[in-house]
Formats: sequence, structure tokens, C-alpha cells
Amino acid sequence: MSPQRVASPKTILLVDDDSTVVKALGNALTRCGYTVLSAVTLEDAMEASKRTPEIDLLVVDAVMPQVSGPELAEILLFLRPTMKVLFITGLDGLTIHLAFDRPCWCLQKPFTVGQLVSKVQELLQQEQLTDSSLAED
Repeated sequence: MSPQRVASPKTILLVDDDSTVVKALGNALTRCGYTVLSAVTLEDAMEASKRTPEIDLLVVDAVMPQVSGPELAEILLFLRPTMKVLFITGLDGLTIHLAFDRPCWCLQKPFTVGQLVSKVQELLQQEQLTDSSLAED
């Protein structure tokens, strides 16, 4: 049985304090069919979250000057409790998991665009499998 395409595109909130990173990763994810909301500041991320009804995945740099990735994720998860979180970081995964005591995933820097897209697809596919398995019960 072949996988079916999702009827509605998945929405990703991409947050990094480096605008060139946001632009490059945002373009790559958009080319893959995702709706990407880009943010370089806490205010940008909050505004994007407020104006968008559904955000499936937060992709966030773990270390930023104004607010850390784990702190921003905590704030946004208060508003969007079902959103998944993927940290892009130069830190090791254990450090992130200690700083962020919730389910999350990490992608170690440096990474390729292909690795990012693969991880995003994996995380969003897990959501689909969970949703469909719940529907079958």
C-alpha cells in the first residue's frame, strides 16, 4: 500500500537568529512542499504563532542571543501544545534534553539541507502514523 499525500500542507515555524540560515533552510523546506513561517527574533516567532491557526513543527536554533531555543519552545508550546520541536544546534543532544524536559528532537550542526529535510519528513510522518493509528482504534 503506497503512502498517501497529506490533504493539507504541514506548517513549520523556522526560528534562527541568523537571517541567512532562515532564508536558506526556509527555501529548501518550501521547495519540499511545506508552508514555512520564518522568524529571526522572539517577536517574529510570537507574531507568526498568533497569526497561524496550525503549526505542526517548530525548527529552532538552540542558542540565540535574545532567548534560548528551549525557552522559546516552552513559550510556543504553551500556545501550541501539540506542536513538535526540532532543535538545530551545535550542542550535543543530551545538553538539549537536559535543558528542555519535554519530548524533542535534535539535529546536530553542521548538517546538510538533505539531512534537515529527511529529519522533518521523519518527524511529520510519525505524526501521521500516530494520527492514523488512533483513528483505527
